Amino acid sequence: MTAYHYDRAYSMESRLTWQRARSAASDYDVTVLCARPPIDADDLANVASSFKDSGVSIELLPLNRVERALMATPGLYYLGYRLWHRRAFQHAQVLHAERPFSLVHHVSFCGYREPSDCWKLGVPFVWGPVGGTQPFPRAFLGEIGRSDALREVVRNVANGLQLRFDPRVRRAAQHSGCVLAANRAVANDLAGALKIQPLVQLETGVDAFAQAAPRTADDSRPLRILWAGRLQPWKGLPLLLKALAALPSDVRYQLRILGQGPCESRWRRLADELGVAANIEWVGWPAYDGQLPFYAWADLFAFTSLRDTSGTGLLEALAAGAPIVGLDHQGAADVMTPRCALAVDAATPRSAIEGFRAAIEKLAADRQLLATLSAGAIQRARDFAWARQWTVLKQVYAEAERRSASPQAVTPVIPEPAVRELELVETFS
Repeated sequence: MTAYHYDRAYSMESRLTWQRARSAASDYDVTVLCARPPIDADDLANVASSFKDSGVSIELLPLNRVERALMATPGLYYLGYRLWHRRAFQHAQVLHAERPFSLVHHVSFCGYREPSDCWKLGVPFVWGPVGGTQPFPRAFLGEIGRSDALREVVRNVANGLQLRFDPRVRRAAQHSGCVLAANRAVANDLAGALKIQPLVQLETGVDAFAQAAPRTADDSRPLRILWAGRLQPWKGLPLLLKALAALPSDVRYQLRILGQGPCESRWRRLADELGVAANIEWVGWPAYDGQLPFYAWADLFAFTSLRDTSGTGLLEALAAGAPIVGLDHQGAADVMTPRCALAVDAATPRSAIEGFRAAIEKLAADRQLLATLSAGAIQRARDFAWARQWTVLKQVYAEAERRSASPQAVTPVIPEPAVRELELVETFS
C-alpha cells in the first residue's frame, strides 16, 4: 500500500490508510510505503516495533528538503507531492526486486490529481477510492466572498482540465486493475473523462460506538445540533447559521461547532449579526478520541459542505445514533437515506437555507421522528463498518488480479439505477 500519511489519529486520510492496512493484514502480508508514520512514534524503529504484531510493515520515506519546501509554498503543494511519488516508486522498485509484491494498492491521498506511479511495477494495481473531482456549485459562489469565489472558479476550471488531459492521471487509470471511485458522482466524472468504468466504495468507514443507543422522544430539552469540519469557505457553515436565524422563536436548540480554521472569526461575527451566537458553542478541534463524545451528545448532525468527497463526520454521527440533516449531493447523497437522514436540496442557497430551517424545526417538534431516524442511523452505520469495507475490498483485489491476468476482460458496470445503499458485493455477483 502506498500512502502519504499513515496514522489512526492524525487525519481522515491517514486514518483510512491505517484502517485498510490493518484489515488487509488479516489476509495478506502488508507493506505500507508512506511519508509520515504515526505521530506518536519517536523514530522508525519504534514505528516498526509498534506494528510488528499487526502484520503491517512500514517503509518510511520522509519528505526531503525540496519536497517539503514545495509543499509549503502556495500553489506548489502538488508538485512537491509528485516528486515524493517519484521517489516512492523508485523505493518500491527496490523492495519489489528483493521480495516481489503480488498487488499494489494506492490508498491516499484519495484525490485523483497525483496518482501513484507504482502501476509501473507490472503487478495488479488498485487505485482508490478516488475523489476530488467534485466542483464547487456555481450557484453558491455568492455565499463565500469574492476572493474565495475566485479561487473556487479557478479550481473548478483546473479540475476539469486536469481530469481530462493530464497524462499521468490517464496512464494510472488505464493501467489499473481496478479504479475505485469514492462515490457515484465521482464514478460518473471518471467514466466521462477517462473512459473507464470504475467500481464504487466510500473512501472511509467507521467503527461501531460501543455505547450507541437511539435518541429518545424526550422533548424537555433543546435540540442538540453538531456541526464538524474545517472552518474553510467551502464547508458552508453560514448556510446553517442563516437557517437557525430563520427558526421560529419557540424552537429551542443548541449548536456545537467542532472545528478550526481561517473562517472562524468571520463566522463568529456572522453568528452575532444573525442573533444566534447565544445558542452556539465553538469547541475547537480536539484529538480524534476527544471528538467522538460530541457525536454521542448530538441529537442530529448538520452537514453543509459544498464540496466534499464524502465526510467521515457523517459516518461518525450515524454510528453514534445522530441522524443527518445534510445537503443532498456528492458523497453525502450516497450515505444518506430516508431511514437515517433528512436530505436538503442543494440547488440554490435559498433552497438550502430553507431546507435546513424546515428540517431542524420538524425534528425539534417531532421527537418521535428523531428517535426513529436515530435508530435508522445506527443501522445505516453498519453498512460502512470497516469489517464490511474490507470484505468488499478483498473482492476488489480479486477482481484486479483477474483483470490483470486477462486484460481483455469486460469491466463491470456500475449498477443502474444508482441506489444509495452501495451494496458493492452485488457488483461482483
